[in-house]
Amino acid sequence: MSPGGFAGNTIYVDLSTGVIEKRPLDLGLAEKFQGGLGLCIRLAHEAISPGRGALSPENPIVLGTGPLVGTHLPATSRLYAVTKLPTSGTVGWCGSGGVNFACMLKNAGFDHVVIRGRAERPVYLEIFNDDMKIRDAGHLWGKGVEETDAILWEKYGRPTGILAIGQAGENLVPFSMAFVEGLATLGRGGFGAVMGSKNLKAVVARGERGIRVADKKRYKEVSRAFLKSMREYPYLKEWQDLGLVKSFPLVPVEQYKAMKKRRVACVSCPVGCKDVVEIPDGEYRGLVKGTSSVINLYTPVIYGFKDYRESIRFMALLDDYGLDMFEFFGIMGFTAELTRRGIIPAQDVDPEIRVDSLASMSAWAEKISLRRGLGDLLAGGFPGILEALGPEAEPFAPSLVKGMHPYAGPGSSLPWDLFGTMELGQVLDPRGPHVGAGGSPTYFAKRPLEVFPKHLRRMGVPEGALGRILQKGEAEDEEGILRVGRLLRYSHRWFAILGSLGVCARAAINRFYSVSACAEMAEAVTGFPTDPETLELRADRSWTLLRIMNLRDGFSRNKQETLPDRWFREDGFKDYATGDPLRPETVEKMIEDYYGEWGWDLETGAPTPETIARLSLEEESKK
Repeated sequence: MSPGGFAGNTIYVDLSTGVIEKRPLDLGLAEKFQGGLGLCIRLAHEAISPGRGALSPENPIVLGTGPLVGTHLPATSRLYAVTKLPTSGTVGWCGSGGVNFACMLKNAGFDHVVIRGRAERPVYLEIFNDDMKIRDAGHLWGKGVEETDAILWEKYGRPTGILAIGQAGENLVPFSMAFVEGLATLGRGGFGAVMGSKNLKAVVARGERGIRVADKKRYKEVSRAFLKSMREYPYLKEWQDLGLVKSFPLVPVEQYKAMKKRRVACVSCPVGCKDVVEIPDGEYRGLVKGTSSVINLYTPVIYGFKDYRESIRFMALLDDYGLDMFEFFGIMGFTAELTRRGIIPAQDVDPEIRVDSLASMSAWAEKISLRRGLGDLLAGGFPGILEALGPEAEPFAPSLVKGMHPYAGPGSSLPWDLFGTMELGQVLDPRGPHVGAGGSPTYFAKRPLEVFPKHLRRMGVPEGALGRILQKGEAEDEEGILRVGRLLRYSHRWFAILGSLGVCARAAINRFYSVSACAEMAEAVTGFPTDPETLELRADRSWTLLRIMNLRDGFSRNKQETLPDRWFREDGFKDYATGDPLRPETVEKMIEDYYGEWGWDLETGAPTPETIARLSLEEESKK
């Protein structure tokens, strides 16, 4: 019998041969890496051969869920994937709100799915109650995410979980994503293209098996107390009513209330951060759109759209194609500049690129997703465009990290100039830019340093490290020093803990979790002896193994962990604590601080033999 919390099986699918194999969960690895993200990393380490291209049949996709997924512990529904991503060329994680999919996968009897090869024709995977089949997807190929979901729900009914790609993924656009039930995204960096390269249109999952917990009495006590603490939170109702609108002033509250149709929650989430809105008036009256947050639907407003209704209409189109909104707008702005400079002939640009125009952006979203005309060049993303046009185009490109356009920073879409853990994490996370908070207090907020210790202790930062992260100024009125690199190390560990268990990392949820609570829940559910130190060790092991995987594939500090020059200009980033201009030598020290806290070589970032031994990764490091 499997331990509690785990379904007990892993599926191995070879799309090239059509062979499906069900293997029992390796209990030793499940305990060693905790499950979820951690076990995804370990299975990917076994499955990925160094030197293979991200879009080659040999590049596997590893999907997985954590041991708390399928319980009713709050917001335990996360879905993770690990694969080599086409934009960065690195092995990276992709995470998403699981909506129903992650829970359904577990209830069907599977914790993880490993997908290799490439089908001869479009297919989708059907995972139902301890069984899995490869189905023909010819009738789905060429359709958008919304229509694909609708067809599959009509066939299988709800609450079937669906992971699907749109036309951009089918056509291998390296900034295409997969969507979980049309509400949550999986895979900035080109996960949608990896699915497309396998002729894999979708994965559907449904099950009714249920999830067993190891210690029912303790589980009830822990879950009851935890839910009580959440219900007593004075701002819970506000979060439930407004979601991220509460924190981002981009969306006027009254405007949001006028179009809010309902809030949607992933399985077991008491907050419900996702939105379904309906445009109440105007040309697009009656248009209904679901999203991971209504603030995403206002992204075109940042780029100049004047009418929020047109903004929502365009985001519905962009999501349907499966395109990353930030990469899309960054590429369109870049292309417009190259056209003005004569580097791209004006006669090739039809229609005229206007980033504030619904008609123009809709036409270009189609051209890119279907690779028509100049859209074929733009579909290569920033790396593809720069490779095709050469050095002449480079001076006009925005800031790029691992081939992607960061969310925040000089020339990026979000007006934020303080350099905290998310900003450094865009460089030091193998997958590249993303918006994972990791629990850090620096996330889109300027807070006094005296509030940090409370947050950091909750995340499991050891007392000895607090003094290395937070340093007082010499004079009483002098601002203290925040060692961002050291803090990022523990933010990454905290994220790995939540990801391995299956807990949502969004601020509205992880604020209630602590490392001690996570350890208690993990032990009650799985039965594995788990104290905070053990949980932290498992997370450290997983994140370090991800580092080892990338190093063996040619990843290096000098190639993949460099910062854009623009970040250091007059309009560039500022030090989080002092507000002083960010300097290259300061960031180099941050990177060394990060390596040092992990126990990695300060020059190369390679885990030292002592660290490998401490984490019991000797076997993995030899492969």
